[in-house]
Amino acid sequence: MRLTLTIMSALALLIVPSVAQAQRADLAGQKITLAIGSAPGGAYDLYGRLVARHLGNHLPGNPTIVPQNMPGAGNLVALNWLYNVAPKDGTALAIVQNTAPFENLMGNTNARFDARRFNWLASLNGYTGIAMVWHSAPFLTAQDLIDRPSLLGASGATSDVTVWPHLLNELIGMKTKTVRGYPGTAGTALALERGEVQGTIGEDWDGLKVSKPRWMSEKLIRVLLQLTLTKHPDLADVPLVTDFAKSSETRLILEFFIARQQYGRPFIAPPGTPAPLVAAYREAFVKLANDPQFRREAALQQATIDLARGETLAAFVERLHATRKSILDRAIALTKSVGD
Repeated sequence: MRLTLTIMSALALLIVPSVAQAQRADLAGQKITLAIGSAPGGAYDLYGRLVARHLGNHLPGNPTIVPQNMPGAGNLVALNWLYNVAPKDGTALAIVQNTAPFENLMGNTNARFDARRFNWLASLNGYTGIAMVWHSAPFLTAQDLIDRPSLLGASGATSDVTVWPHLLNELIGMKTKTVRGYPGTAGTALALERGEVQGTIGEDWDGLKVSKPRWMSEKLIRVLLQLTLTKHPDLADVPLVTDFAKSSETRLILEFFIARQQYGRPFIAPPGTPAPLVAAYREAFVKLANDPQFRREAALQQATIDLARGETLAAFVERLHATRKSILDRAIALTKSVGD
């Protein structure tokens, strides 16, 4: 009997790795769809395509990764596809706007997913949201945006550049008006250059360095405020949004919205993706972040690489879903009033 149990235990040890390895090796010869939740030309698109060119080299079987833009509804088109339609065999993943996976938590009935069930693979950098204006706009400080009306470019109802102006109007007394419907970062950028709007609130500083390097070199924008808890090294003289909070509750609400955007370039896989494949993707992102060729190309595009591992992101998502009810209820009320 003891001999039989020993043999069975030994066989189990042999069988389990072989099944896991089979699932890992299943990517050989596969074409993997990398859904990009935003329109072409913005920072998410550039990061997604950069990853698509290199990640397959670090996955078992060296599969081909095909980027596919799926813009719409503030990234909800891509997220709903990934959660409800995409294959769960390791051949689908997505890069999405960092706040979009929490739309279900925020009571958005069009968000047909639960962020806790996604398989969080990695984020390639943090997110420093900013309030910025075009160099010719008559605003020199964040206080100017509180004292005088401004016209800002925005996109979908759930996007950062639509939500943040509304939040700052409600929470710190800004007087912004938004022109909505521009297709992502590329659309609002073109509106700025054409003089259709005076600025935007909610774009990512590092992302803009990637997508609009000329704006930096020619000093075409003026950054007035950081939507973060700590200052970006590039923006040491720019105040934080929490500096303008007039109460502890306002500060807590601002901190909640800042927390949603903490990880700037999240890559996720569908729920139900086999655990060995999720582990393979997470390991591949770690290798990618240390790949000299990838880092060289990222540097050429001024793309900041600061890896957050998938396990870290998954734990963060759980913590965010445990936010105190009073703060969450106030945050939900604010986001629901964006369309009012």
